[in-house]
Amino acid sequence: MTNPGKDAIDAALRAAGAAHHDYESNVLNGQRDEQWAGWYAAYTLGRLGDFTTPAQLTAWLASAAGDDWADAAAGAVLAGLG
Repeated sequence: MTNPGKDAIDAALRAAGAAHHDYESNVLNGQRDEQWAGWYAAYTLGRLGDFTTPAQLTAWLASAAGDDWADAAAGAVLAGLG
């Protein structure tokens, strides 16, 4: 499988963010999801295919930081993929 590009990862993470916000609001009744990175990883892999393992993607997402988190996280994923 070919690795997705930064734009595709960024778009998937932004979509995951919107869906996860709804999940926290409606399913968790406004509570913070402590396992958010795994949730984002599962959503992203479901959208883009199995370009890495869920555990590895979760770790990359959890370590990402920046003013534009999705952009920073997409960069972290690409760096991890090498």
